[in-house]
Amino acid sequence: MKKFAKAALTLCAVLSTTVHAARADELSDVKAKGTLTCGVLSNLEPFDFQDPTTRELQGYDVDFCKGVAKALGVKPELKVVSLEGRIPELVGGRVDLLAAVLGYTPERAKQIAFSDGYFVSAHRLAVRADSPYKTRDDLAGKRISIIKGSSTQNFLARTLPSAQLVSYEDGPSAFMALAQGKVDAYALSETLLRRFIAKLGEGKMRVLTPPLGEETWGLGIRQGEPAFQKAVNDALQQMEKSGEAKQIFVKWFGPASIFKMDREFTIKPIPVQ
Repeated sequence: MKKFAKAALTLCAVLSTTVHAARADELSDVKAKGTLTCGVLSNLEPFDFQDPTTRELQGYDVDFCKGVAKALGVKPELKVVSLEGRIPELVGGRVDLLAAVLGYTPERAKQIAFSDGYFVSAHRLAVRADSPYKTRDDLAGKRISIIKGSSTQNFLARTLPSAQLVSYEDGPSAFMALAQGKVDAYALSETLLRRFIAKLGEGKMRVLTPPLGEETWGLGIRQGEPAFQKAVNDALQQMEKSGEAKQIFVKWFGPASIFKMDREFTIKPIPVQ
């Protein structure tokens, strides 16, 4: 029995090593099948969403998936994932790459690997156009509306610790508090802030600088895939050098969009925290 048990354990170890080895070369697997399966969202415009006419997935993240696939010499394949299920889908091997508004955190870095940062989500303050406030620091000690439980609260705690935070259950309520003069400013990620401002109409709100803080997003990669991770990063750097990355940003966030944002970042490795 002891010999049998020892043999069984040895066999399991060999099989485990074999399975790991089979999974450890994601780059070869992707090139062999000829497709790069990207996990994307479907309801977060302008990052990942369905075109209302064609029902095809499009957006900033989708364009980056396509760009990386092109650099690898394969076809992009889009698979819709949920916010909660995106990391399990990657870890479980059901997608090769995540392009799904994935902000880097030390906790997530324990589960998956990240590519270089391809988007920086700045959190900023918006004020009414007729307010006396000119910069972020003018709001020290003032009333600021936030969405209850949002990550913006953490940035405010570090940059404006004396601010009086007024929490609301959702974004529209927090924004209306500012529009109605119940608070002095509204704090949120810049993309969402500018979306609210665009709906209200030109010239009624201003976005202040500098930002409260920044969150860098990376493409999600399974751990233990150094060759694949390097290939993805090489693809991103190629997109940066060719100008394709900037073109994608301008397409979705530039002067012709409702966001009218400037690209204040370049693709580069995410600092390890």
